[in-house]
Amino acid sequence: MNLYFECSMGAAGDMLASALVSLFENKDEIISELNSLGLPHTVIEYTTAEQCGITGSKLKIVISGEEEKPEEEHHHHHHGRTLAETEEIIKALNISDKVKTDVINIYGIIAEAEGKAHGKPVGEIHFHELGMLDAIADITLTAYLLNRLNAEKIYASPINVGNGTVKCAHGVLPVPAPATANILTGVPYYKSEIQTELCTPTGAAVLKYFTDEFTEKPEMKNVLKIGIGCGTKQLERANILRVFSFEGSETVSELSCNIDDITGEEAAFAMERMLDEGALDCFISPIIMKKGRPAYLFTVLCKKSEEEKFASLIFKHTTTIGIRKYTPSRYTLSRELKEESGVTIKRSDGYGTHREKTEFEDLKRLALENDISLFEAREMLKQ
Repeated sequence: MNLYFECSMGAAGDMLASALVSLFENKDEIISELNSLGLPHTVIEYTTAEQCGITGSKLKIVISGEEEKPEEEHHHHHHGRTLAETEEIIKALNISDKVKTDVINIYGIIAEAEGKAHGKPVGEIHFHELGMLDAIADITLTAYLLNRLNAEKIYASPINVGNGTVKCAHGVLPVPAPATANILTGVPYYKSEIQTELCTPTGAAVLKYFTDEFTEKPEMKNVLKIGIGCGTKQLERANILRVFSFEGSETVSELSCNIDDITGEEAAFAMERMLDEGALDCFISPIIMKKGRPAYLFTVLCKKSEEEKFASLIFKHTTTIGIRKYTPSRYTLSRELKEESGVTIKRSDGYGTHREKTEFEDLKRLALENDISLFEAREMLKQ
């Protein structure tokens, strides 16, 4: 399963999270999960809204009894918490280490952009108290939901940033605001006739961090569902952000080579590097070559668009001087990650099959913490 964010009306953190929530069937269940993440002083409610006759999702984020304000009101960072203090809040949340890392990295992108815009080191940037909690909520919810959906690849369209000016504590700034423009470096975006800010710093940072490819038209073999997140501003055009859940082409590339002059440790390291770089799979098979020489068949499965990247990596990390290329097709089950009882559950569905499996590292951690076997840990979770 892949995701495609259509940003023809820009992107804001709350719109991204709202659109993703609408992809889930059981809204009560997912909202309950979001309210269990430990976001400080924050209550999340699911509502619907209408934009130019189009109905979509709108997450209502209430912090200390006050509803989240439009993000442009929090373009100032002259007082409040530092990035380090903000990271401490994030580390205390009831989310996986991966999601914590994602949230901290996104906040780092925003802080670096703000620092560059205001001529200050990242460590001296301060986030407005309420605006900081708003941003933490938006970023955490989006990162958590994307982790739950576990998309193979995330696409986004070029981003409409709007036009005109935006008011902030520093005065009236052009759209895109300096910090947003810094974040969007290397990201395709455009101005339009709409005289307001459409892309906020949080929306820009989240998309820049998670998007694998910006494109107008990804190849959508089969659209599974469309989520719609509504913005707060009422404009002449429907102020919505759509996210498409779809199946792409199942064609992959298989790269393989025979190697007889590499050690087992070197081959294992090469395999680790392939997986770390995003290979769909990598495996090593023992073979016998001419003259009875023992050797390895080194095989990498990757996305067709990444053939050259992995060919280069194979040449870099092995001793081969030639690589064979094949283009097999695959049948795959849809995949989803869900946290239950402090562990991550992998769910797979499709072709009349449903499977659930506990993430091994979580199972291992549970066994070590309780000084029990993996079998006992698995039984403990079942109970």
